[in-house]
Amino acid sequence: MMRPMGSTGERRHILPLTTTILAIMICLCAVVITAAQETTPEPAGFSTIYAPYVEPGVIPLAVTAEQTGIRYFTLAFVLASEACEPAWGGAARLQNTPFLASDIESLRAVGGDVIISFGGAGGDELALHCPDVESLTAAYQAVIETYNVTQLDFDIEGDEIRDATTIAVRSQAIAALQASHDVRVSFTLPVLPTGLTDEGLALVQSAIDAGVEIEVVNIMTMNFGEPYSPDEMGANTIAAAESLFAQLQELYPDKSEEAVWRMVGLTPMIGLNDVHPETFTLEDAKTVTAFARERGIGRLAMWSFSRDKECVGQQSIVSNRCSGTLQEPLAFSMIFNGVMENP
Repeated sequence: MMRPMGSTGERRHILPLTTTILAIMICLCAVVITAAQETTPEPAGFSTIYAPYVEPGVIPLAVTAEQTGIRYFTLAFVLASEACEPAWGGAARLQNTPFLASDIESLRAVGGDVIISFGGAGGDELALHCPDVESLTAAYQAVIETYNVTQLDFDIEGDEIRDATTIAVRSQAIAALQASHDVRVSFTLPVLPTGLTDEGLALVQSAIDAGVEIEVVNIMTMNFGEPYSPDEMGANTIAAAESLFAQLQELYPDKSEEAVWRMVGLTPMIGLNDVHPETFTLEDAKTVTAFARERGIGRLAMWSFSRDKECVGQQSIVSNRCSGTLQEPLAFSMIFNGVMENP
C-alpha cells in the first residue's frame, strides 16, 4: 500500500511490480546504452558506491548488473511478519526466497553485492515485535545467514524514529550483531537542508552510545516542503549533505574530514516527489553526482530503481512505477552510476 510522506524526508514502502511490468522493465534495461558494461569499473577501491533501492524479485540482479554496469543494489524492505520473524515486506518469509539467495550469489560472481534494508515507511520494523535484545539480534542474524550478507541498512522513519524504547533495543542488538559478525551498518534517516532532525540525531547518538560502528548515515533528500525551493532539489540535497557533514563532525571529533565525508550517504527521490511540486531532475542528478565524487561520500542511492523510467503516455504523476518526468529508461541510474568512474 502506498502512503504519502511528510515534509521531513520520509519515504513510503511500495509494492512489487506486476509480472507484466517486470517484463517491460527487463526489456527496457537491455535498451540502455551498453557502453556502461565496458566502462564501469569494479566497486573495490572506489570512494563512492551507487546502490539504488529496489524491491526483491522485481529485477534479476545479476542480469541487470551485466546489462547496465550497476553493481550494487539496496534491497528493501525486511519487516516483521508474525511476532519476531523477518520477512520481505512483512509477507515473504526468508525460507521462501531461494531464487533471491541464488540471484545474490550470481550478482557477487559478476563483481556486485547487495545491502539489505530493514524498516521503511510501511509495516513494522523488527524492533517493534521482538521482545528483547537477544531475540532481535537473532532475527537480524537470520537475515545475515540466509543471504550471506555483510551490509545492513536500517531505514527508520515515521513514528518509529520517535520511539526511544525500540531505538535503544535496536542499537544494542546491532552492537551485539557486530560483536559476532563482520557486518557493516548504515542508517537511512529523514533530513532537511538544515540537517538531520532532532529525532535522527538522537537515533545516531543512541547507536554510538551502544557501541555500534556506523559506516554510513544515509539521508533521504526528498519531500522537503516549505520553505525550500521545489525546483532546486539538487542544491537542497547538497545543502543537506553539508549540514549532515557538520553534524557528524560534532559526533565524531576524532575523524578526519575525509573519513566523515565517507560516512555521508545520499538518497534522492527521482522525478516527482510526493510534496508537490518538488521535482528532482536529470540535471539535479548530474549536480549531485559531481558533488558526491568531489567530496568522496560513501554512498549514493535513489528511490527507486523501479521508478527510473518515463510514465506511460508521458504522464506527470507520482507513481511507484515511473518518475513522472520525461526521460530515457534508467537515465537517472546511468548518471548516478558515473560516481564510480575513475576521476
